[in-house]
Amino acid sequence: MDPKGDPKSDPKNVWICGHSLVYWAESRAKSPEVGMQLGMDPSRVTVGWKGTQGMTWAQLLPMLHQLKVTWPNPDVLIMHLGGNDLSTDAPTDLLASVRKDLTSMRSIFPSCLLVWSYILPRRVWRHSADSQEVDLVRCTVNRRIHSIVSELGGASLTHENIRCGANTGLYRADGVHLSPKGIDVFNLNLQDFLERWEAELTEKS
Repeated sequence: MDPKGDPKSDPKNVWICGHSLVYWAESRAKSPEVGMQLGMDPSRVTVGWKGTQGMTWAQLLPMLHQLKVTWPNPDVLIMHLGGNDLSTDAPTDLLASVRKDLTSMRSIFPSCLLVWSYILPRRVWRHSADSQEVDLVRCTVNRRIHSIVSELGGASLTHENIRCGANTGLYRADGVHLSPKGIDVFNLNLQDFLERWEAELTEKS
């Protein structure tokens, strides 16, 4: 008998980790008007959120090691961070760290689907006066990490419907953080991804 019970009857575990957006997204996903976490049936899918304000990529692996002690191993790990690294780290250094850490995650959680949630655009990037230049770096980093994750059998969430133009209403006045409307779009993207993933699982079982 498998010590963890029947794997088909146990709920699947989704971890969503990242910077402050994950923290605010959790609040919206659990709010009365939205209801259950991302619409997932808790008997089938358990969603765990870990958002830390100001988080950088280097903090992710230590966080995962901590969570592993108390949380059941993830079947899906969605990572949303990197934006706080763009205007302070050289892109080559960041990409090297990402490749190394994702390879470690593949060893730590061999049966987990790794999901890269694209770094979102911002009108203002702290520590940089040239927002256009940082945005070009953002696009390149997203593409490169998309490729790295694909090589490891993972997936990516592109959030193409989140744009930072002044008239979209998806951002707060600071041009950095999403508005409640923007967070709802972000969460719907997560929900859509998880629903498709769960449907594929159901087909295979």
